[in-house]
Amino acid sequence: MSYISDMQAFYPKSWRQRIAINQYNGFEEWEGKKPVTVTVHQTTLRYGGPEEGGWWFTQGEPEKTYCIFDKKQAIKTFIEVCDEYETWEQPSLGETSTQYNWEVSFASDSARRYPEKRPHYC
Repeated sequence: MSYISDMQAFYPKSWRQRIAINQYNGFEEWEGKKPVTVTVHQTTLRYGGPEEGGWWFTQGEPEKTYCIFDKKQAIKTFIEVCDEYETWEQPSLGETSTQYNWEVSFASDSARRYPEKRPHYC
């Protein structure tokens, strides 16, 4: 089972809110500050090179940025944007039929292309 389907099974009425709150709290924990935006990126897998049998990296192109002002609005906006871009049920980016996915996340600034520089194999 996936994270989303697990949440749907355990919390049939509030799974979207629980996922959004976990994302918000995770951002605070890892970044050490409150998020001020919800960002949307179109993500694709890019071939990195032939080393070690071939490797891939995820590239994100900025789509949209939503400003948020408090936790309640942040959770509401996150859920609305995930619904709008239908991120809850999108297939894995690694499947051959998937050309791109939408990624919705909390951030401390506007949506920016990532990675800034193409990664190199070490």
